Amino acid sequence: MKRLLLNVGFRGRLLLAMMTLVLVVSIGLVSIFAVSLFDEEEDQAEQRLQVAAGVTQEILARRSEVLLNSLNVLVEDFGFKSAIASGDRATIMSALRNHTNRIGADLAMLTDGKGRLIANLQGLQNAAPLPFPDMLEEARQSGTANAILEFQSNAYQLLMVPVEGGGLRAWLVMGFAMDDDFARFLAQLTGVDIAFRRAAREGVFAASLDASILQRTLPQSRGQAPQAMNQLDQYFLRHKTLSSGSTREISLLLLLSREQALGNYYTLALEMLLLVSTFLIAAALAGLVMARALGRPVLMLANFAHAVGNGEKVDPPETRAGGELRRLARALAQMQQQIRHREYRIAYDATHDTLTGLPNRKAFDTHIRERLKTGRAATVISLVVSDLKDISDTLGFEFGNEVMIATGLRLRGQLDPEDFLARTGGNEYTIVTAPMEGFRIEQRARDLKRIAERPTTISDTPVNIHINAAALSIPDDAGSLDDLRRRINLTMERARGLEQRTARYEEGGDEHHLRELRIIRDLQGALDQQDLYMVYQPQVDFQSVRLTQVEALLRWEHPELGFINPEDFIRLAESSGQIHELTAYILRQIEQDMRDWYAEWGQRLGMSINLSALDLTHAGLPELVDRVFADWPRPLNQLVFEITESAVLTDVRTATRTLEALRKRGARLSVDDFGTGYSSLAQLRRLPVQELKIDKSFILALDSEPEDQLMVRSIIDMAHGLNLAVVAEGIENETTWQMLQDWHCEMAQGFYLGRPMPMRQLRSWHQNFQTRAAGLQPRSASTDQVTTPRRTES
Repeated sequence: MKRLLLNVGFRGRLLLAMMTLVLVVSIGLVSIFAVSLFDEEEDQAEQRLQVAAGVTQEILARRSEVLLNSLNVLVEDFGFKSAIASGDRATIMSALRNHTNRIGADLAMLTDGKGRLIANLQGLQNAAPLPFPDMLEEARQSGTANAILEFQSNAYQLLMVPVEGGGLRAWLVMGFAMDDDFARFLAQLTGVDIAFRRAAREGVFAASLDASILQRTLPQSRGQAPQAMNQLDQYFLRHKTLSSGSTREISLLLLLSREQALGNYYTLALEMLLLVSTFLIAAALAGLVMARALGRPVLMLANFAHAVGNGEKVDPPETRAGGELRRLARALAQMQQQIRHREYRIAYDATHDTLTGLPNRKAFDTHIRERLKTGRAATVISLVVSDLKDISDTLGFEFGNEVMIATGLRLRGQLDPEDFLARTGGNEYTIVTAPMEGFRIEQRARDLKRIAERPTTISDTPVNIHINAAALSIPDDAGSLDDLRRRINLTMERARGLEQRTARYEEGGDEHHLRELRIIRDLQGALDQQDLYMVYQPQVDFQSVRLTQVEALLRWEHPELGFINPEDFIRLAESSGQIHELTAYILRQIEQDMRDWYAEWGQRLGMSINLSALDLTHAGLPELVDRVFADWPRPLNQLVFEITESAVLTDVRTATRTLEALRKRGARLSVDDFGTGYSSLAQLRRLPVQELKIDKSFILALDSEPEDQLMVRSIIDMAHGLNLAVVAEGIENETTWQMLQDWHCEMAQGFYLGRPMPMRQLRSWHQNFQTRAAGLQPRSASTDQVTTPRRTES
């Protein structure tokens, strides 16, 4: 018998085992069923319906998980995000339709962050609100939303997820229809009939039953309590609410045929009892034999498969089983070898560059962490092929790849076997070699750079490359991987500016970088807490000797870093994307101070405001000015926006458009720091400006430098010829004041008149200056007659 079982195939033995199991289970079921049939009729039906309800809920949950996983993949898809970002409705619709077909969804909608439809496949009006407001509210609170809702007289299982990028961009809603096919699918799985219906009024969305049967059955279920089983004439019925709340309630009906439930139980019970009794002894003997013959090799193979799955190195079990079990044992052994090979390839590919075969950035990071953990000192040298992009653009990317391969081979040939060489970037190699002292580190970097830069020929084309090199020691110069990356990059930046393009890290070299990071981080808090404040420097009219306007200047006294130069934190605000918020802050402070001045003096004070290059390319700047100065009379001729020549040259078309919009609102425009930029007079004529502000570098020594005098007079004459007013800043003494006054310059600014000061001090300064103004009046005659342009006011 034993030998016979060994020769039987695995499927034959499995079939025999299953038959035995069915037989044993059948005996138990028949015995229990025969004894408790009448007493447990309702309990059996209740349990079956409860199980069916649970299975249905589980299927709905699994289908929701499938949809969620699909949507998570979809919203992370670069193409789909790009389609949304493009704003093109045809592109969005195409992407939405393609992904909907791929997922197999029946409903798809895409809304913006406020819940207005961007695109949908249900024929709804775009820009209309999402028809599922409760679901949108839940998604905003929880991140996602899952619901079963009625839409267009159909029931849907819906899921809403965010589409993110630089903040929330859109909401994606997709769902499956709960139709007749789905009801029949559930009925096949659960063994009971399924129906979805409205609870508020009679009506069925979908069902696995014939419509005529439902018409006879459902009227009997009116008023029945949900979650409890009810007995009808032909069915056991159970209600389960799937959705409720502000939406119309959707119920799940599970119907179990009484005839199906009871059927021929009475007859089968007696017949099965006699049949099972006959084979009971034979089944028990067969089970003992099979447990010995089949269980042992299967258990051995199962243990082997478990060990393989855990990555353990074990030998395949020796089994005497034949047929399918022997084939399974061989397949598991082969699978073990393939897994080991695949794991090796995956590990190798994850830590090596595909182009050069050298270790990659991940391997380099691991190597450095291990060295730092064990305290092993080393010298780290980074070499960057600075002109790789030019080579690739000129000779092709494949040629550029060949250059990197050749460079890597050269470097590898100059290193000791124990040295570590990795390609850590597209044009960067990093070497970890033995620790060195003093000048030897930089000398080693120069040697490697010189060798790598030697002329070579690739594909019959001579090539000369240029390399920048940076070096440091670990752990002396960098105690962590993050410090190493930051400091090697800072050293590389310094190397680019040196003649030999090679530099070694100098202690404290990253303090300036860390300070800038601190300023960027603390700037937002300073804006929120209103720690930044405004000061104003007077601008006086040369002819009337009256205060007509002031220049607004921003100041920041950091609690730990002390006074921060405005040029520094404004430049950092531009690079970190905070400049627009900073500009809005400045405008609001100016508006309040101008309002206070008007309340005290009863006159509008002109305000000169500096704009950055990013402000000029910001399309929302004119609207921001409208909002901040909404209560001020039009035109806004009290405002003078100062721009630099270089800022305009950044994007001439956009800057001109922004300046024109400000000019239409009545604001005046001034070119700041004139004379230090590189713009042409033709460019200046095309700008809608009314004023030039001569840079103070020409004014500070005007009383003693003839060259500066010639330059300033030329600028004034040129400006007057273009019908532009002139402002001179940097006036330090009375002689400079009188010279500019005689040359008919329009406006004066400088320490001779007043330093930048808070608004409260400007009021007292104004009172004192009124008594001083008499001594600054124009002299009765001037040796030069210059035609003064008429200053146009908006």
